[in-house]
Amino acid sequence: MKNVVLCFILIFTVVGGIQAQVTDKEIADYHFNQGRYAEAKLYYDKLYETAPEQVYVNYFKCLVALKEFETAEQILKKRIKNKSTEVSALVQLGNLYTMQERKEEAAKQFETAIDKVDPSRAFIQRLANELSQIQQYPYVILTYEKGKKKGKDGYAYNFEIANTKGQMGDMNGMIDAFLVLLLEEPHYLATVETSLARLIKFEDHPDQSEMLRVAILKRLQANPDNITMAELMTWFCIQTKNYPCAMQQCTAIDKRLKEDGQRLIELANLCLEDNAFKSAADCYEYIISKGQNNSPYFYSAKMGILQTRLKEYNSTTTTQEQWGGLGVQYQSTLSQIPITDETLTIIENFIQIIGYRLQMADSAQRTVSNYLDKYNFSPKVRAKLKIVLGDLNIIQNQIWEASLLYSQVELEFKEDVLGNEAKFKNAKVSFYAGDFAWAQSQLDALKGSTSKLVSNDAIDLSVLILESIPDSIETPLEIYARAELQAKQYQYNATFTTLDSIAKEFPGHPLIDEALYLKATISYNQMDWINCEKYLKEIIDFHFTELKYDDAMMMMGQLNEYHLNNKEEAMKWYEKILTEQPGSLLVTEARKSYRRLRGDQMQ
Repeated sequence: MKNVVLCFILIFTVVGGIQAQVTDKEIADYHFNQGRYAEAKLYYDKLYETAPEQVYVNYFKCLVALKEFETAEQILKKRIKNKSTEVSALVQLGNLYTMQERKEEAAKQFETAIDKVDPSRAFIQRLANELSQIQQYPYVILTYEKGKKKGKDGYAYNFEIANTKGQMGDMNGMIDAFLVLLLEEPHYLATVETSLARLIKFEDHPDQSEMLRVAILKRLQANPDNITMAELMTWFCIQTKNYPCAMQQCTAIDKRLKEDGQRLIELANLCLEDNAFKSAADCYEYIISKGQNNSPYFYSAKMGILQTRLKEYNSTTTTQEQWGGLGVQYQSTLSQIPITDETLTIIENFIQIIGYRLQMADSAQRTVSNYLDKYNFSPKVRAKLKIVLGDLNIIQNQIWEASLLYSQVELEFKEDVLGNEAKFKNAKVSFYAGDFAWAQSQLDALKGSTSKLVSNDAIDLSVLILESIPDSIETPLEIYARAELQAKQYQYNATFTTLDSIAKEFPGHPLIDEALYLKATISYNQMDWINCEKYLKEIIDFHFTELKYDDAMMMMGQLNEYHLNNKEEAMKWYEKILTEQPGSLLVTEARKSYRRLRGDQMQ
């Protein structure tokens, strides 16, 4: 019986002791996490005697924080005697000496750690990481050098050495190490490009950019047949937006490897996206010169060069003669390439040129009808062309013929975004005709469209109708609807006269800001920047409580960014949308534009 009681006493004593110990550790950790190192140390002192490995990390940090360097040194020296903790303890002791300005003693510890470390990759990497964490980069390099010389797996650590030299600010050393790596292991190309993009700020530090260019060029001259160096030079040229240089490299590689033009089509598309129109056209022309039988990108290049010219003409002042010439190029290309669903964009652009830019709507109508009759497009592409034809009917003032085409598409694609787009256009026909009640009923159904664009357009037109008919007087809105239709039909003089009548006959009406915005839009499309700015300022200064206030600020930003070459002014307008109109549908676009102009890295 006594033995049983003794056993219970022993059990409760042991359990109680463990419980007390756990509780002490929790209290110590709590004080430590709160930054109360003196209080935490009182508990860690006792705990370290019985369970050193459980509390070592926090205990050591407490000693350092409290500047009890002598105690910390004693602990580390004991850990150095243990084979499993020797190397880490040497690094920590070196760091401890560094904190006390004992540089020679610190260096000795770091050197001993490197001398003691096992040269296998896992141990070398672990030591390098520990040294890197305390920013002892020269010793990180020495660690990798030991692994390179004495490691049995032959791993050279070139990538790690290059990154470390970059962290040290040794750009020359970093670049040289990366280039050596690529000569030995070309498969690192993408990784090296990512690291260089992270470590070198091409725009902020042109000296570093030039250093990299010279280094790559020297390696390329010394190794003229090395494709990896040529690819790296191509990448560098793209980073610095030197597209002619990039094309030169891509062309040389394409010819040397007898490729099919893939590099050039990718570069051309990149140039087009960045508005480098000449370089884009040159790349497309190179692919076309290879011939239809030598490149699967022949037709893509044919279409790409048209896209390039169209985008260029849309961004500059272009004469009717130039538009006519581009229309001829489109017509010629369409006669040479297969007409399939994939050529829809080219067809749509061709129609835009002849129907809108050259204002030959009747010719555009015949062209679309011919394509619909002659070619076996998919139902969706046919529906898109019907919408294009309907839009042309609007220009010709054949609004009910347009409505019929929109209705066909809406009926066939009820649950599709395309059907929603057609439904909105039909609502717009009712708007032009002055049937606002019917238009409103269609718009209500579209507000929940899965297409954000259609939904936003529907909401905008719905709000316009609701807020423009005070006391059920529809006359001002009828006048405005007529003006919008006239603008669609390029009757700009008549449009301005119609809009002016609103202010004259109904002064102070809520539609006045809409009238000014329509005038600004027409002026913008006609590249009349002076009048465009005038109308926008009138909205901003005198109609800041109306619907078009945020739209006016957005257009003012775009006007300054793209046409008045005043990026600071553009940023001001984008920022005003963010601060003054946080609930605007334009906030996302304004934020992107503001960040782009500020120089932020865009995802």
